Amino acid sequence: MEENELQNSEAEAARESVPDLGKFKSVDALLRAYGELEAEFTRRSQKLKELRDAATEGQGAVRDADELYRMVNENEGVRARILSDYLASLKGVPLLTNSGTGVTASANEPKTFAEAGSRALGYLKKSNQ
Repeated sequence: MEENELQNSEAEAARESVPDLGKFKSVDALLRAYGELEAEFTRRSQKLKELRDAATEGQGAVRDADELYRMVNENEGVRARILSDYLASLKGVPLLTNSGTGVTASANEPKTFAEAGSRALGYLKKSNQ
């Protein structure tokens, strides 16, 4: 019986010395998978850092834009120039009717004062109806 007990204790000791590798067939396979996992973790960490840096730069751009807006708003000359450039870029002359909606004047200009007066009178009669 002692021999049987000796074999059982040796088998148990052998089982305790072999680690449980789970789904991996060998220690080499486990080490290879760990290396791949570590490389993927490094790639993801670098990508996360890039995204955080880009977000920080974006926030800086928003702060810069806010600062630029504040500076322009405080400078009357710059505001007037921007407004003038914007109005010059519009096509036609925006006019307001009684309802407050914008309309655009026709592109053909009157040749005489009489023609201009006739158009203005027609516009005024039409908007009063």
